[in-house]
Amino acid sequence: MLPAQHWAYSFSIGAEDIESITNLLLEKETPLSSVELATEIIAAREDQTRRKLAEKYLGTKIYRPSERYEIGDRLIFSQLDYVTAKVVKLRDGKSTELCPLTVAAVEFEDSKGGPESRLREFVIAYDQEHPLNDADANPHPSQLRGDYTIADILNDHQTDIVEQVDDALERNADLVRLAGTWFVRELMLEVDIGHLHLAEAVLDMNEGGPLRPEDILEQIGGVGDAPLPLQVFSLNYHMNQDERFDEVGPAGRVLWHLTSQLPRLVREVPAILEYEPIPFDRTLLTRQMKQLEYDLDDEHSPVTSPPPEEEVSLTLIYPHRRVGTLPINSETRHVFPAAKTPRIAITIIDALDKTEYPCWVVHEFKYVVGLAPIFQKHRLPVGAYVYLTPTEDRSRIEIEFDTYRARTEWIPVVERSERDLLRCKTAKRAIGADYDEMIIVGVTNLQEVDELGKELHAKGASLAQLLVRLVRELSKENPQGTVHAKILYSTLNILRRCPPGPMFAALANAPEFEDVGDSYWKLSEQ
Repeated sequence: MLPAQHWAYSFSIGAEDIESITNLLLEKETPLSSVELATEIIAAREDQTRRKLAEKYLGTKIYRPSERYEIGDRLIFSQLDYVTAKVVKLRDGKSTELCPLTVAAVEFEDSKGGPESRLREFVIAYDQEHPLNDADANPHPSQLRGDYTIADILNDHQTDIVEQVDDALERNADLVRLAGTWFVRELMLEVDIGHLHLAEAVLDMNEGGPLRPEDILEQIGGVGDAPLPLQVFSLNYHMNQDERFDEVGPAGRVLWHLTSQLPRLVREVPAILEYEPIPFDRTLLTRQMKQLEYDLDDEHSPVTSPPPEEEVSLTLIYPHRRVGTLPINSETRHVFPAAKTPRIAITIIDALDKTEYPCWVVHEFKYVVGLAPIFQKHRLPVGAYVYLTPTEDRSRIEIEFDTYRARTEWIPVVERSERDLLRCKTAKRAIGADYDEMIIVGVTNLQEVDELGKELHAKGASLAQLLVRLVRELSKENPQGTVHAKILYSTLNILRRCPPGPMFAALANAPEFEDVGDSYWKLSEQ
């Protein structure tokens, strides 16, 4: 723990610090991270602080009541926050127990070592017990050693040295930042068009990537004979300026991929997952509706969740099951890695058999791509429970399901009817994992249902109109003529991507619907 008055709490980066950072980069000829640069600044400040203390307390003595001092001696008073004072007078005295002692009049010094013109008297040559006589408990400042490390200063939540370094260097045109490291612009190596053509060829031979810059350099023969970190930095800088290359590594790690060979779902949102925001009045939502909205945790809902202790869980809805994606919602965003790049290459590991699958985090589109093979392997239904567990490497995530030997079960199934509506029935399907009974739904003839959704959208069918059709059809399966909001949400997303909020508002606002309690709805009889 840092002392309360430690310099780090009032640190403000200055021109001298920036100059020392630049000189350090020039001297080492190696890019350094913000943390490494901040560490150098802290080490320099600590040395400077120790030197100043050594100068301030040069030739001083620690005040202890039992010691004898002479006129002209400079004393340090630990009990007064280590202020210094000069002995200017001495006189004899006696304690209350009539023990002989000496009284020293001292003149305190200001921060520059000059006199403050105020005198105070202190007992000296007093041979009785006193806490300040203990040399271990009352040492000279030259013997003091802070019970903290540079790492303690960096990690103290009340300090912001790394952030100040980042902010200051961002404003310095002479420095370049890449993947969390800094270097002097004019000292970067020259990477010409030939090097970039070779890098493109290397990536092309490796299915477009992703590859580390170190691997690319190895295969193209390097860039000169400079230290490898500088070659990597220079190559990264020039590849970053070329549209042929896309940086896809998680924060703090650089991976390169050919832009032209990125998977289609990484570059564009499929129609079935594309949500066109629907304006609605949130005051129409009841507390129960908001709770269900939170429970469903759609990635397009304004929901927030605290970081999980271990795994996170979600329920797979139709659009994600159809194209093999996972949502980046309020919970899963804590699991999937972040970066300044729009696309991040990750590995999803099947917890059951440890098979690894290359996937992509696309924060812009709020989904993770590449799960189709896993979903198909385990015969996951719509509504399947999915569990995600982060590993020490944030780019590697384990996925798990409540799997069992595939068996035939009766589930609700929808298909396109002759009247261009969704028709609901029950049918047998092979299921290989546990699921939410209100989310599960099968789809017969996927292409026809896809076309129905597109046609309804092209005709300008409103959300309320879609819901009327769905409530009318789905309520046939219930003797009470009602349908639960979760079932409605799951089925609605077969035809149109829509989070729960707008759906709830449409149900609450349109006269065609009646809330019968416990999140069940039916068509109004009026």
